[in-house]
Amino acid sequence: MRRTTVLPVAAAIAALVLTGCTSGDSSPSDGETGPLTAFFEKVGGSYDEDEATEQQRRAEEIVAACMSEQGFEYAPNVPQTGSQGVMGGEDAPDWESREFAEQYGYGASTSDELFGGATSGEEQVDPNADYVAGMSESEQTAFYEALYGAAPEVDPDADPEAEAEYEYNWEEAGCQGKAQHEVYEENQLWDDPAMKQLSDEMSAEYENMADDPKLREAQEKWASCLADAGYDFATPDEARQSVYDELSGLYDSVAPPEGATDEELAEFDYQPDATKMAELKKKEIALATADWTCKDSAGYADALKAANLALEKRMWDKYGAQLQAIADKQTASK
Repeated sequence: MRRTTVLPVAAAIAALVLTGCTSGDSSPSDGETGPLTAFFEKVGGSYDEDEATEQQRRAEEIVAACMSEQGFEYAPNVPQTGSQGVMGGEDAPDWESREFAEQYGYGASTSDELFGGATSGEEQVDPNADYVAGMSESEQTAFYEALYGAAPEVDPDADPEAEAEYEYNWEEAGCQGKAQHEVYEENQLWDDPAMKQLSDEMSAEYENMADDPKLREAQEKWASCLADAGYDFATPDEARQSVYDELSGLYDSVAPPEGATDEELAEFDYQPDATKMAELKKKEIALATADWTCKDSAGYADALKAANLALEKRMWDKYGAQLQAIADKQTASK
């Protein structure tokens, strides 16, 4: 049997600093909340839908003003409020529940059902579509460059199969970049170079969680259980990712050909074959249900929570004072 590994979950740190947040309590409310989680909840707060909607509105107003300065009309998009799918309802199943796995798998091929989308029956209308349609091709190019920034230049001598390196810079991302920066990024904790360095160090620290004996034992039990069900995966993340990889492949298979004209792109159907999507959904639900069952029998969730809590405590002892100093500096600058 192959050696199993625990994938790092450092991304959880960044996920706590969300847009549309309000200030929270810095102290854990119970023994299950780690000190790092408590800290990032304090500086990032908890999600507030009204505040998120207001941020979207502000961003669109900034875009409209910026586009006007560049000589274009721009009608702000109406902020989307809440989920239009299953997850927007009061009876939505808990994401980590057996019920969710049995009905929606991992939420990959079922995302339109969960959140609304191309197959949800509700079409998103671009208020600027008619305005742009009335432009010449060169005017449209100028409009989108003002809105999103110029497309990165491609080296004609570069290997077309090689993955291009691209570093995002809001100053080169047009009016949308300006709006995103002013509303969501400016004066944020992550702007501080010291925070970026700490983040890299903490991400590396999370790899140590793989050494937790109880978590490793639970994961090996999970892998054995899943093998009995007919699957061959080393980690829960690997199982979930296999579905997303297959979904990505379906969308790649219907991507427009390179060099397609604007007219061809406008008429292109980007939706994968319905039969193949239905087959993937069936496969996804079966795997997710087996995954949930094996996690439950192996005690994986409890082992993961305990390992994460212990790691957070160790990391807070090491980085807590530096994190608080950075947060205090950010607060003082506002």
